[in-house]
Amino acid sequence: MSTTLDAGPAPVNMSDTIWDVLITVAAARAIPDGRERVMPLLATPGFDFEGLIGNAVRHRLLAALADFLKVHGLRRAVPHRLLGQLDIHCNAGRHRAAILTEEAQRLGGVLRDANVTGAWTKGVVAHHTLHESSGARLFDDIDLMIHPRHRKTVDEVLTASGYSRHSRYDATTRTLVPQSKAALRVYQLSPDHLPHYYRLGPDPVVPYIAVDVANSLTWHTSSWQVPMEEVLAELRSVETGPGQQLYALLPQYAFLFTCLHLFREGWLTRIASRKPLTLSQFGDVVTEWHRLRPAERAETSHTIERFDLAQPTAWVVAHTDALFGSEITAELDLQSEATPEWLATSMIPDGTSGVLPGTMAQRLRRPLSL
Repeated sequence: MSTTLDAGPAPVNMSDTIWDVLITVAAARAIPDGRERVMPLLATPGFDFEGLIGNAVRHRLLAALADFLKVHGLRRAVPHRLLGQLDIHCNAGRHRAAILTEEAQRLGGVLRDANVTGAWTKGVVAHHTLHESSGARLFDDIDLMIHPRHRKTVDEVLTASGYSRHSRYDATTRTLVPQSKAALRVYQLSPDHLPHYYRLGPDPVVPYIAVDVANSLTWHTSSWQVPMEEVLAELRSVETGPGQQLYALLPQYAFLFTCLHLFREGWLTRIASRKPLTLSQFGDVVTEWHRLRPAERAETSHTIERFDLAQPTAWVVAHTDALFGSEITAELDLQSEATPEWLATSMIPDGTSGVLPGTMAQRLRRPLSL
């Protein structure tokens, strides 16, 4: 029996023109005619540039917007008073990415010395693979995927490398402060993740560095699991600079992790309520699919079938298709799973199925509650 959740269709405070710009920016590297789409929108009389900036921040697309305007020669369409803010944000993003990439490379060497097979995932990899080291992909921490048997060793390695899992960064004091017992208890109940590890960073732009360690593509109590022996059996090398590299998941597992992580954050209402979905997350899905070669897409489909991942993958890619006009659901042959009933579901905290009203676009365009 499903329960209709209380979050009904709230007033939308984002205009259609702003939404259309952000849709194009979020999937810029998968849309060939992005400039032609956005240029007339920015030229619309009375276009709300402040609203565009604010909503880009909401959807973690401000650096992507700055990069898009530069790449497509549209900077002159934006009021000069706003360009400086975009430039500062984009430059800070590139600087952060460089520092976090360097740290991931350093930690990767230490982990290999400890005989730990680990793969870097999400932002630190997407920065180099999906976004061509442009700084368009904003990310806050560095994400590592390991086998569960390496949890203790990884804890020892990160602790010896100056990190603490008992602390968090306090922006007010610019120091590390003790992590709350309640927060640490959550990780004790969730053996798919280690607590976040923190250490102070090198400068005011990167005041701290956090490492997020996962040992599952989903979550501990999930009905959908993928053996980590398979996921980590073979890794790929991602070039991050001359003679520099990070080890990452194979393309099919990287794509599926992007989808399954988004599914976890969007389908589990206990997470979605405190960490609202963003358009940039769906943009990563369509961009990553666009980058896959035909053989890698076939391998992705085969992996979905082998591990019975059709339902969670369909939930993500069907919503992605509805947002961007892509055809990932059909290309993965998941139409039968992408029913309106399934796409409307969420799991509520008591473990039963809930129903969220409205489309994903309406959900994303809804203003954040304070």
